[in-house]
Amino acid sequence: MASCSTPSPTPAPGVPVPAPYPYAAEPAFPGSGVIGPQPEGMPLHACMGLNACAGSDRFGMFGAPGREPNACAGQGYCATGTDHTCHVQNECKGQGGCGLYGTGEEMNNPGANACRSQGSCATPINAERFSTNGPNQGQSVWLRARAVFEANWEATRLELLAAQAQQKVDPGQPLPATLGDTPAAFAATGPTYLWISDDNNARGNMTACGSSAMSGAGGCS
Repeated sequence: MASCSTPSPTPAPGVPVPAPYPYAAEPAFPGSGVIGPQPEGMPLHACMGLNACAGSDRFGMFGAPGREPNACAGQGYCATGTDHTCHVQNECKGQGGCGLYGTGEEMNNPGANACRSQGSCATPINAERFSTNGPNQGQSVWLRARAVFEANWEATRLELLAAQAQQKVDPGQPLPATLGDTPAAFAATGPTYLWISDDNNARGNMTACGSSAMSGAGGCS
């Protein structure tokens, strides 16, 4: 006799969700490796809501098709750093996600690594990702990344203002004292697997990977 089990509250990776698609009103995720032109000299970042200025997000300075670009620091849609799949594969500072591999300190500071190859795990940071080590163990990686970004914002802003004064970055780029809100559909979670993977149809958009579905994506495609 077949055993019974409690159904999963969300579809397994690769299984289409019932209509209506919950993110139909949001711009479609552009795809793995597809990143729009960025403001000159501004830092790249690891995920949604971690951008330092207007026009710096996955869609870039021209915005998503049919939409204006994001208008403020902290309002952007998803990562601008080169997508990568695991620990120490990031190409620059601020481009490390976290979740499966790394030290407790790394996992407590997602999106805030100081150098290339010091980031803990993949970007973008899908909402289902949780830390496996450190003070944030068992909790949302993206929520922690946003909290770290907010805590560091004043120091980041002062650094960028100094760079503007030296004309190392666009002096006309606003750097507000107060961060904007992340896109409302993702404000409580960060970018979900369903959005990044285009309703589970495009697994190639999902770069995070890890054993035992630690990434929240159930593995890599």
